[in-house]
Amino acid sequence: MEFTKIYNELKDVFSLDNERTTINGSGMEIRIMQFKSNSSLVLPSNGIDEQTLFHQTIATCDENIEENRTFSYPVFVPKSEGLHNKAIVLLHGLNERSWLKYLPWAYYLSENTNRPVILFPIAFHMNRSPEKWANPRAMMPLLSSRQQAVSPDLSTFANVALSQRLSDDPLRFFASGKQSSEDITRLLETIKKGEYPLLAENSHIDFFSYSIGAFLSQILFIANPKGLFDDSRLFMFCGGAYFSEMYGASRLIMDSQAFANLRKYYLGDFLKELKVDSPFSEYVNGNDISEAFVSMISPDLNADFRQNRLEKLSEKIRIIGLKKDQVIPSSKIKSTFSDIKNRVKDFFQELDFPYKYSHEVPFPVFSDSKSLQVDDNFNRVFQPAVEFLA
Repeated sequence: MEFTKIYNELKDVFSLDNERTTINGSGMEIRIMQFKSNSSLVLPSNGIDEQTLFHQTIATCDENIEENRTFSYPVFVPKSEGLHNKAIVLLHGLNERSWLKYLPWAYYLSENTNRPVILFPIAFHMNRSPEKWANPRAMMPLLSSRQQAVSPDLSTFANVALSQRLSDDPLRFFASGKQSSEDITRLLETIKKGEYPLLAENSHIDFFSYSIGAFLSQILFIANPKGLFDDSRLFMFCGGAYFSEMYGASRLIMDSQAFANLRKYYLGDFLKELKVDSPFSEYVNGNDISEAFVSMISPDLNADFRQNRLEKLSEKIRIIGLKKDQVIPSSKIKSTFSDIKNRVKDFFQELDFPYKYSHEVPFPVFSDSKSLQVDDNFNRVFQPAVEFLA
């Protein structure tokens, strides 16, 4: 597929405001679907004073962020005379506010598998967050205040909202994942019951997941809530490592101070607090999702539980990592699965591209001959994904 050409064409026609968008010359359309989250966001209090500039800017009361509770999401749908009976859920990366990057990904997967591809937003990401979090002018006062207060490296208007929110309460990282997992579980339940407008009852659902979306998918597949993932497959791109092996400090993700705080919390205080009988431990404990999350924090946690689950999943997972990925290094992804017995051939593959790329931008859009290199290497990732998921 000509990635660059398709990206530019889709960028010009895509809108979450259009209920249906026909993609010319493709026999495919983009449908915009609606979702209302029923997941509770009342977190145990951390005693932080909410009346600060930071909190006023980024709306600390997560229950009051209506965009996160009621939202729309796009689905790429191949034309069909009836309902489809197979689909793919595509999960994105951390701190992303636009679907544009993923439009060619969904297009390729949908066109080549002849399945709908559901681009489902993680809590407080994409259009599940206030527009001002992605607005440079609105974020500049917060950025200036944060830089003066803690002087972090890699601090930008693009990452300041997430950086401050996680610094104020690192439990938000878990809570966002918990809400997202509950939302995805309910999405799959709706599909299985035959209540989803585009899909037949008991439709088969697979996943293509990237970055933190891969981390979320691993947790879902390990936990397998209500047996909904029994028959699903998972293709991960630039993801699959333990939390302890990730490096999230980036101008596009979070600043250095926020990442240091987050790492310190989940490798220390979070685990200590789980052992104490309190509203906090009651909120976190007591289900397979939480147990799976803890098992993916570091290799020494819930090791037997994790290994038993992953060994059973080895034929249902494939992974591609990138050699120069600094956020989720391919070597760390490989080591996460190194102890799995009887792994199938080509379970994990490391690729490298001949142009400058990063974890955050694996497929840059060029206007010169380098675009042909991007096109070719895009296909190196997505052709194996199609072959595995088709």
